[in-house]
Amino acid sequence: MTEAATVWDGIRPRSGRDVVARYQAQIGQLAVLAATENLEQPTDWAFEEDHHIVVVHLGGRLDQMECEFSVGPSGPALPSRGDLWVIPAACRYAALAQGERAEFVELGVPTALLADAPLAARVRHRDDVLFEGAARLFELLHNADDDLARMAAHEVGDALEQHLRRFYGCRERVPGHRALSASDRNRLVDAIRGQLDAEHCLAGLASLVGFDVRRFTEAFQQAFGLSPWQYVMRARLDEAARRLWYGEEPVTEVALATGFASPSHFATAFARRFGVPPTRYRAAAQ
Repeated sequence: MTEAATVWDGIRPRSGRDVVARYQAQIGQLAVLAATENLEQPTDWAFEEDHHIVVVHLGGRLDQMECEFSVGPSGPALPSRGDLWVIPAACRYAALAQGERAEFVELGVPTALLADAPLAARVRHRDDVLFEGAARLFELLHNADDDLARMAAHEVGDALEQHLRRFYGCRERVPGHRALSASDRNRLVDAIRGQLDAEHCLAGLASLVGFDVRRFTEAFQQAFGLSPWQYVMRARLDEAARRLWYGEEPVTEVALATGFASPSHFATAFARRFGVPPTRYRAAAQ
């Protein structure tokens, strides 16, 4: 990996992925992807979904890997066979990897399967049941045309669903210490990113998820790693950067479309976040 290579920031173009084999299936409530990828060139992996993702590393060789969660462990982390990465719903995750190749299974887990329990982001997590089930699915999906393989895959999927419900599902909460659930997080992300030019306020956001303002601020910080105003600001700036990089709207229109009251406020905030003013950022993109 070159010294200039950095984890994908949601704005720069993502690197291509050199896929050797890729098999997908919906098995019960789980969306399953089994894949093998070449990693001779720096490769971006990124997620930000309305469901949880569990990535199970099955084999291959990685020489370098940097990962970054919006909330969770970040930094260098090389996976070994059997290591799991847990990416919660509505959590932004990106990794930059390089090496020889990687074999892995991704499990897309609906929030409803876990009774809306919030998950913590994890790297190099160990769970023998999930590992063995994923390894079996990796084999079975390579023979998806075989009816017995399909039947066996559904049996494995059922077992994994039961395990996920039992060990990762909703726990009894301590009164007065309610956390934002997975659906709460998704609702807030949709409200903020779907209306970047709207006027957001703490009371309005808190009411979306049934919190009072004081408790909401604390729960939001725990869930997203940013205060509500910091999250809204970052969402607006990221969308503005995307428009400047890929679009042709005048800078003033970009500022207004992403919720900034004035071009000067936008330029100041943008330069603080990206190190250059909007005009220079667009010029670099072109």
